Formats: sequence, C-alpha cells, structure tokens
Amino acid sequence: MLKLALILTGVCYAIISKNDFHVYLIINASLLMIMLMNRRNINVVHLCALMLAVYLGEMLLFKHFIVTRSDSLSAMQVNAIIFSVHFLTDLLLFFLVVFRAPLTRSRLAARNKPYGHIFTYNAEFALTGLFMVFMAVDLLALGENFIRHLDEFGFSPETAQLLSGWNWVYYQYENIKSVLLGLTFLLVWMMTYPIGQDAYQQAPAG
Repeated sequence: MLKLALILTGVCYAIISKNDFHVYLIINASLLMIMLMNRRNINVVHLCALMLAVYLGEMLLFKHFIVTRSDSLSAMQVNAIIFSVHFLTDLLLFFLVVFRAPLTRSRLAARNKPYGHIFTYNAEFALTGLFMVFMAVDLLALGENFIRHLDEFGFSPETAQLLSGWNWVYYQYENIKSVLLGLTFLLVWMMTYPIGQDAYQQAPAG
C-alpha cells in the first residue's frame, strides 16, 4: 500500500511540477531501484538498464551540449534542435523497448544459455505505445515550429503572418510532456507488480 502511494505521489509530482530535470532524476532513481529489487530477473534488468542509459544520455546532452538559448540562432532554430533531440531520444527508446526481448534472447543464445524465459512484459508493451505518443507530440511541435516561422524559409510576410498564430502545441508542450512523463513513471513501477510482469508475448522455448 505504501509503495502504491509513493508511486501515485511520483506520478502527481511529474504532472504538477513541470520540472523535467527533477522528474528524470526520479525516473532514473526508480530504474536503479527496480533493477536492484529484480536483479535476478534478466527481463527487468535489461529493460531498466537500456532506459537508464538513454535517459542519462539525454540529461547530459541537454545539460552540456544542447543549446536552449542563443544569441546567434533564431528561436525557430533553437526550438527545432530541442524538439528534434527529444524526438530522436523517444525514437531510440521505442526501438530499444521493441527489440529488447529479441536482443536479450540473442545474447543468451550466443552464450548457449536457455532463453525460454525471455519475453515482452505487459508494462513493456505499454511503454512502446507511450513512446509512440511521445514521438507524435515531438513531431507536432517540430512541424508547428516550422509553420509558425515560414518567413525564415523564404515565404512572404503575408503568408507567414497567416500561420504565425499556430502555437497550440508549443504552449501545451510542457504540460503534455509532464503528463507523459508521469505515465512513464507509472509504467516503470508497474514492472514491480505481477500484472506488469505478465508476458504480453511469450517467446518460443529455448
């Protein structure tokens, strides 16, 4: 009961705080805890390790390499960089989660170890769907960013002015991402419950 209350608190904090850095820290700490709690379960360990590596990489990118404010780049260019990096990160997460079970089976098979216990979890399958939503939001924000700045692509001021008000995703991006990060936190912890660890697609016996 206490764990469920803490999970729901984490979800609510992710949605309300709108502080991506804090939420990523909480998710990364959760992934480490889940790995330790399930260290004999290779499905959980590999999935958490892959997600942890990507999230840490994304945090380092935005802290040290990605420009979020610039005197030499326009707002459109800065936003394009940010949305593109988010999209590529979510795309990488999507493919890593989709192919996690086959990769784990291949690794065990190469070592002549049984792999019949390797399968895709319910929570894992749900994460792939969630990352698709992440990518859709990133692409919408990126496309809207280009449409809102058509003057930088050589369109006439009149044409650019007609579409300059396309900013719904831009102004809601932070709220949408906060909700999605909250759901990510929830699904990550779902792996610690039997329903989350049920096999979505059973692998052939090795």
